[in-house]
Amino acid sequence: MKTSRLITISFLLLAITTSYGVVGEGTDVVYDGDAQPVKANVPYYISFMTYEYKMWICRVNMGSNDPKSCPQQPVMITNPPIDLPTQVMFLLPASAPNNTVHESTELNVKFINPGQCGESGFWRVVQTNSTTLDGEVVLNGCKSSKDSKFFIHKANEYYKFTVGDNDNVDPITISLSNEPAGRQKLLAKRFAGEMEVYFYRNMPKEQV
Repeated sequence: MKTSRLITISFLLLAITTSYGVVGEGTDVVYDGDAQPVKANVPYYISFMTYEYKMWICRVNMGSNDPKSCPQQPVMITNPPIDLPTQVMFLLPASAPNNTVHESTELNVKFINPGQCGESGFWRVVQTNSTTLDGEVVLNGCKSSKDSKFFIHKANEYYKFTVGDNDNVDPITISLSNEPAGRQKLLAKRFAGEMEVYFYRNMPKEQV
């Protein structure tokens, strides 16, 4: 009788584990710089690592210092003017059980305000090399397009973006270009490092 009960309990534990997964295998909640869960449809600033580095994602023309110059794309800028960092929102699929962002969940990234250049504001990876699948992040994506889908993963103590098929073995990660320090494009590449980031609801007062 005891043996039968042990078998039953073991079977139930196995069923629960199979149904809900194992904690820490890519379904953990994503947290912002204030240790709060990141929520969909809420504005966030994106910094390189922590705000102390003073590197922020901005919506600008890569080759111009004029903030109104077109076309625009997400660019990591060091020591930008306080009004230049641009907030994004994360959009989850309709099947998501709630509005909390989890690691490895497919999502869209979109700048919160319409730009003056006519782009949609949705981040999109445009392929620049069909062999290596390397690409560059631009702003003419759409919610339903596969090349506008991103994933967030833990990267050491920070987070990183990946694209493609959520391949954890050999992922295509978002990294920074090798332009002179101070203004770097977002690239999608394999074996090229990764852009480690944090998310902030509000600009830290130290940056104001």
